[in-house]
Amino acid sequence: MATVAETIAQSLYEAGVRLVFGMPGGEVVSVLEALQASGIGFELMHHEQSAVFAADAYARATGRPGCVLTTLGPGALNAVPGIGHAWLDRAPVVLITAQKPDSVLPDYTHQVVDLQAVFAPITKRTLKVTPRNAALEVAPTVALTMHGRPGPVHLQISNEEAVLQVEGAIGQEGRQIANGEGELNGNGDLQDTAQLARARDIITKASRPVILAGLGLEPEAPYEALRALAEAANAPVIVSPKGKGALPDDHALSAGVIGLTRTDPVYEVLEEADCVVAVGFDVVELVKEFSLPGPGTEASTEEFEGVPLVWIANWPNHDPVLPTAVELVGPMAKSLLRLADSEFETEEKWGRARVRDFRAKLSAAPLPHARPGHLLPQQLLTSMRRHLPATALLAVDVGSHKIFGSLAWPTLSANSFALSNGLSCMGFGLPAAIGTAMARPDETAACLIGDGGLLMCLGELSVLARLDLPVIVVVAVDNAIDLIRSHQIRQGKKPYGTEFPAPDFCKIAAGHGIQATRVTTPKGCEEAMARAADARGPYLIEAIIDPVGYPTTPR
Repeated sequence: MATVAETIAQSLYEAGVRLVFGMPGGEVVSVLEALQASGIGFELMHHEQSAVFAADAYARATGRPGCVLTTLGPGALNAVPGIGHAWLDRAPVVLITAQKPDSVLPDYTHQVVDLQAVFAPITKRTLKVTPRNAALEVAPTVALTMHGRPGPVHLQISNEEAVLQVEGAIGQEGRQIANGEGELNGNGDLQDTAQLARARDIITKASRPVILAGLGLEPEAPYEALRALAEAANAPVIVSPKGKGALPDDHALSAGVIGLTRTDPVYEVLEEADCVVAVGFDVVELVKEFSLPGPGTEASTEEFEGVPLVWIANWPNHDPVLPTAVELVGPMAKSLLRLADSEFETEEKWGRARVRDFRAKLSAAPLPHARPGHLLPQQLLTSMRRHLPATALLAVDVGSHKIFGSLAWPTLSANSFALSNGLSCMGFGLPAAIGTAMARPDETAACLIGDGGLLMCLGELSVLARLDLPVIVVVAVDNAIDLIRSHQIRQGKKPYGTEFPAPDFCKIAAGHGIQATRVTTPKGCEEAMARAADARGPYLIEAIIDPVGYPTTPR
């Protein structure tokens, strides 16, 4: 008979987990040993929040669940922001935390908090694993991360019970998907012929269709089918930040990104649409309430008033419910290809022509001038794009650079842009780059992070150095929490509590054995990026930025 710890490890392995991130404590050593025995690796991070970010990025890059292991009390609570991120960014992450056994509670209180109460609102399920339920409930709880709308789950285990044998064997029932959500994630075709015919009727009669793609494209990855529909319908493709690269940004129908500000430029195109096809779209990424262009947003069974929304996703339309004309729930590629095989009535001046005019308008805007000894963010991104391969994986941290990078970074391959957007956590960029680099060791990985963000996860440079990962860390230094400082300035206030002297990140990197260069000019940036791209190991570039180039900075 297997022990509880061995059952957890076996369930993770069968779900495709091959690497766990975390910071263990004495209360989970039995689980750690079981992971090792089952062939699952473990990577020590230096903060539990970073471990969740790395696990999320690893999961998104591999298409399998990510996993995190922590101790009880402070270790578990340190993971809360990360799990909140996983909840809102729909990340399939298994969090395993320790806890004291029931036999010593409630009299024993040292380091004890109600972890199930903490994690219940931000996970799909929290399970206290015992010898009695491990065989039947651990596997379906792990599976739940990938079914329906993906998301995190929480397993709580005590070291005392981890070494006990489970009661009963893991049977087929234990491998069924929990809570009845499994049928919606590519395991069944829930679209009926009538719904598909209605969707085709709406889209083919549209003069100005727009495709709106989002974070729900993963893990199915129906990118070729999405492209087929866009090209057949001559429909501009607008993405949310986590959908960047769904259609490469150099494609003639790639219109831009929404979800960064309330006035993202591409809303101009969306507001002209007479039909919106939402593919894996999730409004959690938007910073303003979602509404359809045109008059009216009420749907009826007979006729849709206003601009119709066609919902295509692996999970039902809920949380919140969007007004739709038709919903196709199930495998997205099949629906997209069926719709692409149609005759369309798109206006000649729409699609490629409209996107070309829109891009010309954006490119005509003049750039501001940077102060001497400073780079514009535009110059930094241009240099990064020139020296990084098209398939490079870029993780972006939260701040002014996230908004600018999401709007302006040319993403040229699918699922190659990572960020925290639903919760928008600072400190995400570096551990996420580590996670993607470990998932795809043959690809170039980079992260764009601010000075404030890097100070929140500085210890993870040690992981980068220890593993000798070929990750390029680009630190945008402006000596401030610039996004908040910009808010203060727009309100006519002097910056207060938002500025600080940044440390010498090059010296800190050198202390870890990581090559580093500070850049203050476009030429210096070009030279440093060329060296970093050739380094085949970790490299840090400290870029001194003039924030005047950010779209959020008052000019």
